[in-house]
Amino acid sequence: MKATRASELGQAAERRYPVPSWGASAVAALAVAGLYAKPPMPVVAALLSVAVGVAAIHPPGVLASIAAALALIDVPVPFGALRFNPAEVLLVAALGGIALRAGFALLRSGIPAVRYAMGRARTLALTGFGPVAIALLVVGTLSLFTVADPSHRAESLREYRWVILEPVVFAFLLRWYLTDRSDRWLTAWLYAGAAALAAMYAVVAGLGGSGLAVEGVVRISGTYPHPNALGLYLERVVPFAVALGIAFRSRLDLRGLALAALCAAGLLLTFSRGAYLGAGAGLLVVAWLAGRRRMAGALVLGAVVLGGALVLVAGERLLSLFSGGSGSLRLAIWQSSLAMIRDHPITGVGLDQFLYQYAPRYVSPEAWPERFTSHPHNIVLDLWLRLGIMGLGVAAAYAVVLVRRVHRIVGQQSRLGLGALGALVAGATHGLVDNGYFLPGLALAFWLVTAIIDLEVGRTGGDTG
Repeated sequence: MKATRASELGQAAERRYPVPSWGASAVAALAVAGLYAKPPMPVVAALLSVAVGVAAIHPPGVLASIAAALALIDVPVPFGALRFNPAEVLLVAALGGIALRAGFALLRSGIPAVRYAMGRARTLALTGFGPVAIALLVVGTLSLFTVADPSHRAESLREYRWVILEPVVFAFLLRWYLTDRSDRWLTAWLYAGAAALAAMYAVVAGLGGSGLAVEGVVRISGTYPHPNALGLYLERVVPFAVALGIAFRSRLDLRGLALAALCAAGLLLTFSRGAYLGAGAGLLVVAWLAGRRRMAGALVLGAVVLGGALVLVAGERLLSLFSGGSGSLRLAIWQSSLAMIRDHPITGVGLDQFLYQYAPRYVSPEAWPERFTSHPHNIVLDLWLRLGIMGLGVAAAYAVVLVRRVHRIVGQQSRLGLGALGALVAGATHGLVDNGYFLPGLALAFWLVTAIIDLEVGRTGGDTG
């Protein structure tokens, strides 16, 4: 009886949100956006207080805004001499607000609130992707003690914060607070909508003369430091947004398709071959599992036609892969990475340590132009080198849990779940030849869609958005 009463009190506290989710998201986002103006410290404190206060009032709204902040992940918020990405600022604000909320709940309900929180946390930790997330935290923490070059441990600590700790905390909070499907849909629309805006900004900037001129084309990057980075972002959103528009419905949802089209336009002009491949794989999975078999066939035909058109207008860029371009460089980097693994087979070299081992010891003469690369351009090699053999074990465990969830996503006809799966497939496919996880934006996006899958698999009722 006491446990039931604790659960009822806890659930009532969590659902007591006096403002709408979209309002909380907007206020938190505007508060953090104001920091870009570099206001005086009293104004900075006031803006941060607003974000924390909104998070205390409505945690799901602030968490949803983090999905939108991924569009500006490489445009840091200035705090004097320090710089933090906006998603990180919002996450810290969310944690501050949730801590205040927990304090009020403790004062109001006492021990029952503590019992409810402990039981809920235990459930989240032991179900779904929870054990995998905890394993990643453990393995990532252990890797800090086995860094190949301890003089660069600071770089490992920074990456640990960016791609291990913060993303896992984000996923945990999403699973805790986004139990209402309307909050998940808000998060999904913010994720896709912000990506569409980022794509259009990049296109407009490219038309204005901004971009990287290489191999006969001008590649756009927008708010990202490199066209490949923009491609890594948009390739995940394209199948995600398409799923919102086509999955499991007799009628199309033009909102999702419009956002997907805008993202696809930006993706096309990145001229990232790996991103093309990733987005295509994600779209095929979405179309096939959604029962749109004719659409899947049309995608294959469209890819052939588009590929032919791209060869005509950007042949030098696309075909250089087979004539001494980045394809040959990647083969050389992979060979060097394997040599690095042979020297560090159990523990790897550590988080963000590839550069400090590769350039002085392992770079081959043919890869000398890429001697300053910071990763092996393959997710399997990257996991092994950063987290050791245990990192591969964590990835395998994740894959097992994901496969078990696919049939439930299809059986429940979850558009959000299928979109999240499409995003994962896109990222994993491109990750075979590029960075698949170990960037702040990629790690947050990975755990965002992972949390969506966990939440959607456990839902009941219809799938409306």
